[in-house]
Amino acid sequence: MKKILVFGYTLEMGGAEKALVDTINFLSDKCEIDLYLLEKKGPLLGRIPKNVNVYAMKKNIFQYSLFRFCPLYRKSVINRIANKKDYNVVIGYLEGRCGTWVADIKKKIKKIAWVHNDVFKFDIGISDKEAKDTYKKIDYIICVSDDNKVNLCKKYNLDSEKVSVIYNYINEKEILKKANEIKLSKSKMTFVNVAAMRKQKRHDRLIKAARYLKDKGYDFEIQFIGTGPLFDEVKKMIDEYDVSDVVSMMGLKTNPYPYMKNADFFVLSSYMEGYCIAALEALLLKKVIITTDVAGMREMFDGDKYGVIIPNNDDSMKYALEDVLKNPHKYDYIKENLKNYKGSNENIKKQILDLLDL
Repeated sequence: MKKILVFGYTLEMGGAEKALVDTINFLSDKCEIDLYLLEKKGPLLGRIPKNVNVYAMKKNIFQYSLFRFCPLYRKSVINRIANKKDYNVVIGYLEGRCGTWVADIKKKIKKIAWVHNDVFKFDIGISDKEAKDTYKKIDYIICVSDDNKVNLCKKYNLDSEKVSVIYNYINEKEILKKANEIKLSKSKMTFVNVAAMRKQKRHDRLIKAARYLKDKGYDFEIQFIGTGPLFDEVKKMIDEYDVSDVVSMMGLKTNPYPYMKNADFFVLSSYMEGYCIAALEALLLKKVIITTDVAGMREMFDGDKYGVIIPNNDDSMKYALEDVLKNPHKYDYIKENLKNYKGSNENIKKQILDLLDL
């Protein structure tokens, strides 16, 4: 059985992390997997199969400081890990430092690095020079959308032949099953946003839209599902704009799918994305998505077949939501298209298995 070494940061609730966990579950009976995380924490840890070994690289603050700021020490740690077993493949599943760890490995091994974000907008945590040096040492670079690939190659002057696109894998059967675990109802037009509360997600755009729509007298609700470093800031802004009666802070839901299924629309207000997992899940649940113009959405929507893309600015969201409140049947044609949407897991599985020679 082939042995695969995977590097990640944590298993907090995030799109890339969910894709990693789903991919590991899919692969766990086909190969031996060791997962090394910077920190062994996060709610997704409970979803890792028992036959997958999970280790933490951060032992204490002193060791972590050496690991982070002393390249020689970092390389020695990474190579000790790589030499523990006869691994066939090593994967850095997130951009930036994860890829550097893969590039640090001296022995001959198939080296793969995933890139989940738009590198023109997202700070990957290492300098451009280090990124160029890192990705030149990687055998296969995987981007999660064509947009990401174009920007990655342009920014770091990479050969596009070295970079492939594999869309994020999600457990479609599990999502459809979980969506029916809770029965919900609603009495007004409901918009749901499922996202970690980080700067790039721009929850402020939806709060400002809520104030505008409330002033206009519309009957609606916007639901925020998620938590994160800006949770308190988002809550404070909701209070400051006096929209707590129309914006609901739902917190982290280990099963957000009944809420997504129950909503009328899924809304994505982000400044940047790579290939949004939550939007992909919403499509599977036959939800019309209203999203800002971020990487990956045109591919996901097959143009405009499955969703609505609006300009990526602060005003567009409020006018887009007002439009559907005024004209609730405007996007019925998308709902009809979504009836035939079947996901893309089988092709993604094949791509991953081919990449790993499984």
